[in-house]
Amino acid sequence: MIRIVAVSGNKNSGKTMLCRKLLSELSALDIRVGYIKRTTDEVLSEKHTDTGSVSDMGIGAVLWGPDGLRYELPSSERTTPQFISSAYFPDSELIIHEGGKNLALPKIWVSSEGEDTPQYPGIFMIYDRTGKNKDSRLVYCGGEERDMALRLASLVRGKAYRSAKVYLGDSPLPMKDFIADFIRGSIMGMLASLKGGKNQDKAVRIYLDGNMDGKK
Repeated sequence: MIRIVAVSGNKNSGKTMLCRKLLSELSALDIRVGYIKRTTDEVLSEKHTDTGSVSDMGIGAVLWGPDGLRYELPSSERTTPQFISSAYFPDSELIIHEGGKNLALPKIWVSSEGEDTPQYPGIFMIYDRTGKNKDSRLVYCGGEERDMALRLASLVRGKAYRSAKVYLGDSPLPMKDFIADFIRGSIMGMLASLKGGKNQDKAVRIYLDGNMDGKK
């Protein structure tokens, strides 16, 4: 299931800046991400184009130019964050949705200077660039975007995300996060099939003979 998290706040609060930082940090963590920006501006205003006239018929159309693609589909009852995510980001694990403070989505609220605590439902993180209301559980300040990204990563990878470590002797083996995730999942899956292997709440230690070719 694709998880969608809204980054909401009042106008000019810094939502786009935070979205870009989170998307960068999440990508560095090998999380497959997508981005939706909600705006009150008209986005299908060029009705003189061939694709604009076709989209008026309720049919999706793509305008393909040298600088990229623009997909046009008039708003309808099915235009929801979930529909957009499944249609355009089917391989993503997490979608950052900029805006949507009135949508029923979990939210990161970007606070403005002197603003009172917002009352919108679903807020589980607040981004306060000033750091005046520091609280590691709820309020994050500028410079803590990576911590926020790690918390978001745990939403899609679970609390055990990045918990696998491999040592060669006493030295840790460097691994990308998705490799560590794969190793952990593979080992836990194999252990679960063994008698007594379903109790996976404890740390697992595996010791292998260092002789890689099997020769004595």
